[in-house]
Amino acid sequence: MNDTELLQGLKKHDESAIEEIIERYTPYVSTIIYNMSKGKLSSPDIEETAADVFFTIWSAPDKIAEGSLKGFIASVAKNKAKEKIRQIKPKDNIMDIDDVVLADEYSLSDSIDNKVLQQDLTDALDQFGEPDKEIVIRYYYYYQTAPKIAEILDMKLEAVKSKIKRARTKLKSFLKERGY
Repeated sequence: MNDTELLQGLKKHDESAIEEIIERYTPYVSTIIYNMSKGKLSSPDIEETAADVFFTIWSAPDKIAEGSLKGFIASVAKNKAKEKIRQIKPKDNIMDIDDVVLADEYSLSDSIDNKVLQQDLTDALDQFGEPDKEIVIRYYYYYQTAPKIAEILDMKLEAVKSKIKRARTKLKSFLKERGY
């Protein structure tokens, strides 16, 4: 079956459709979850999160637009991974940006590129004052929500959102200047 037929089967609650989706997309979903977790989730956590992804897909087939099954699966996998990370790794004490691993190392050139990027991001974040630096790390590395960050840092939600938006603009400009 192709994705269109699978989606039609899902909308009819055909169990063979979800079984085929699970068989076909489990490696894809697991890879997304693993990459999003940056090594923070154990294999059982990844399996549990993948099961949550497929349950969500089975429960809400009407939310999936025609021709976008794979994209929808990826989106759900990313969101479920973020949720799981938030559950298992609450962070009230932020580690230094130097301890943050930005991506998996697939090759020596990727490793070097990642180290250069990490150094550039460290340089950029060092230009931020507190609490901006901490907000950026909490939001983009720990996937904490703006309301959670506001609560932890005892700030107004609007202030946190504003700082995230300004930081994103500064980081984008900083990285563009360096050829990213």
